[in-house]
Amino acid sequence: MRLTLYIVLLLAGVCVLMTALAMFNANMTFVIPYVTAAPGGYSVEMGPDVGESSTAKGSMEVHPESDEYEGRQAASVTITQARTEFNASSLWIMAAVILGGGILTYFLLGRALRPLRTLSREIGEMTENELSQRIEGFPARDEIGRLADSFNTMLTRLDKAFSDQKRFSSDAAHELKTPLTAIKTNLDVLRLEPSPTPQEYEKTLHVVEKQAGRMIKLVDNLFTMTAQRNYDFNDTVDFDAMFSDIITELAPRIREKELAVTLHESGLETTANGVMLMRAFSNLVENAVKYNAQGGSIEIAAQSDGKQYTITISDSGPGIPPEKLPHIFKPFYRADESRSSAGGAGLGLAIASEIIERHGGTVFAQSEDGKTVFTVTLPIIPPLRND
Repeated sequence: MRLTLYIVLLLAGVCVLMTALAMFNANMTFVIPYVTAAPGGYSVEMGPDVGESSTAKGSMEVHPESDEYEGRQAASVTITQARTEFNASSLWIMAAVILGGGILTYFLLGRALRPLRTLSREIGEMTENELSQRIEGFPARDEIGRLADSFNTMLTRLDKAFSDQKRFSSDAAHELKTPLTAIKTNLDVLRLEPSPTPQEYEKTLHVVEKQAGRMIKLVDNLFTMTAQRNYDFNDTVDFDAMFSDIITELAPRIREKELAVTLHESGLETTANGVMLMRAFSNLVENAVKYNAQGGSIEIAAQSDGKQYTITISDSGPGIPPEKLPHIFKPFYRADESRSSAGGAGLGLAIASEIIERHGGTVFAQSEDGKTVFTVTLPIIPPLRND
């Protein structure tokens, strides 16, 4: 109705303008020239629609009782009547055009916008449990078809986001339930003993402490993933010093596996959030340590091509199947479910990926011939210097 009203108003304005121009043009082209050219000194009444009488004087005198005088007077009356009829017809035609155009516009717009009403109804009836459905029946050749296609694209993204969120919540609940179940089971076993020995108490206490530490680490990782959206980037990070600190922190586990770690010094620095960036690379190096082979090796290198930094962390572990490489940065995903015994929850790589992306970089993995290489790219941001 709103579009119809706008079009009718526009149509009415155009019709009024064209009718007024037609009436004016007819008066100036036919009536005025004829009256002006009428000889004699008589007056010619143009009728009530003119507004006033018009008198035209000619160069010749015509006797009022002559046949020529009567003929010209009759012609003037005929022109006046014709002008009046022309004006009336123009006004009626204008009204008919406006009315007919308005009715035709209403039905044509109703037919043209019918798919839009259908699309609006289908969208309004869709619930959060129907995000997998798609809007169909709209050709992609017009604007409404493209709107339906864009809405289907949005539904795909929302469906994926909701699915990921549900899977994340389910996996988080499962990871928290596992240590709680272990704690409860050991406590129940201890309670069944009529006279537990100090060794049994010590064993149960060790299990409870280990599982509690696992839950604390999991909760800490979950908090990091949800709270790392806003932080400052005003720290000067020395890559060599950062990786040296990471290797020192992981030294006990490195010695336990008898790993050979090689750090190629680069002398590169950047501006970032030092705590978060160290957390990301620590997770990557820890992953290389955790899943490496006994007596294996780890190699860390950083270089610059003038446009970006490229950091590689490679290990000699068992490798990752190619079909699982695209998923290893998803929360709670494990390339090998048997690795859950290593104590991880599958969040380390996901956290590292989010931190690196938050710094404007990328991370991806390659694995072949039993060697896995994680490659990180970061934009070159000159370190801040305080003069």
